[in-house]
Order: sequence, then C-alpha cells, then structure tokens
Amino acid sequence: MSKSALHAFIDRARADEDFRSKLAHLDPNQIIEFAGQHGFLFSDEIKGRFINRWSGVYFCPQAIEVGQLCPALVPDGYKNLIHYAQSTCSSSNLSEEERDFRSGIKY
Repeated sequence: MSKSALHAFIDRARADEDFRSKLAHLDPNQIIEFAGQHGFLFSDEIKGRFINRWSGVYFCPQAIEVGQLCPALVPDGYKNLIHYAQSTCSSSNLSEEERDFRSGIKY
C-alpha cells in the first residue's frame, strides 16, 4: 500500500481544501499522524520519505507536489523538496537513491 496510499493522500489534498489547509504547517511526523487519522496507511518507505524530507532522493515525481501541498516540509532556502533532496546527495552523478527509505527511519 506504499505508493497507492501516497497517491490517494495527494489526490485528497488536491481536492479537499480543508484537508489541504490543515497540512500547511505540519512537520513530517505530524503529517504522518494526520494522514493515519484520515485512513492513509503509509508504508515505512513513505514514512521515511516524509521524516527525511526526501533527503538523498535522486528522483521522485510526487516530491514536488507533496512539497506544494505540505509547504512546511520544504526547508528554508529551497524552492521545493527535490531541490532540497538533490542538494543532500553526495554525488551529482547519482542515478538512484542513496538511502534505503524502506526502513522508515530518520537519516
């Protein structure tokens, strides 16, 4: 239920203004808790992406939209989550993600 829960979460946030407004100032752990309260059961991998703000992720099409829907996730000074995530990669020549987010832990 990993990606499907994330996609359903994004769809709900796009369509439901009240839901989206409640996400605006939540930190990563609060977003995971809020999502769970609304029936979105994220896998450890998806939780890890939120907790780490996509740090070390080379590519994820949903990251930019998640950052728009959850603006408090985007660290100050970065235009979006991918801008931040790619700045945390140790090499600009990466072709895949640097960390294993399936664990759901903080890096």
